[in-house]
Amino acid sequence: MRKKILILLLSAISFNSFSQNQQLPKTAISAGYGLVTVPQIIQGVSDILTSVVTYYEDAKFSGALILGAKFKAGNRFMVGVDGLYEKFSKEVYSVANDNYLGNSKGQYFTIIPRADFYWLNSNFIRLYSGIGIGASFAQQEFNNDKNTKTILAFNFAPIGTEIGNKFCVFGETSFGYNGLLSLGLRLRF
Repeated sequence: MRKKILILLLSAISFNSFSQNQQLPKTAISAGYGLVTVPQIIQGVSDILTSVVTYYEDAKFSGALILGAKFKAGNRFMVGVDGLYEKFSKEVYSVANDNYLGNSKGQYFTIIPRADFYWLNSNFIRLYSGIGIGASFAQQEFNNDKNTKTILAFNFAPIGTEIGNKFCVFGETSFGYNGLLSLGLRLRF
């Protein structure tokens, strides 16, 4: 019985020290990579809508390269900005006669200011949710025709995780320009 009480007491102390909120750092700098992004979805829908006239082969997407900075804005809040870059290319063919029409390529430069709420902030592991809205500058080229657009960009991360102390890894599940899954490294100071 004493062993059970001692184990229960040690578990409670460990859990209490694990779940205590620590101070957020003043600054966090991150570099990451995102998969299944909004630009990929946009290009996929565009391909479906134009499939009556053209079809595409050998489509390649870089995924989102993400650089970010966040700054402490309260006991549980950090605000900052993510900068993203993504490119794509695909071969375009005519549906009517299977003739090669050219290569379509493009890129997205995206800036998304964001706010994150840390709902678990221990020494070694942190859980947070975040939201951001900004602008994406899209460029596409096909047979020397260039098209540029500015598009509303967003990212909603219902859950993000940081593991580590000053230098940590992070992962986010989200919907938006950062991708359905993004992973990376973060320096907190």
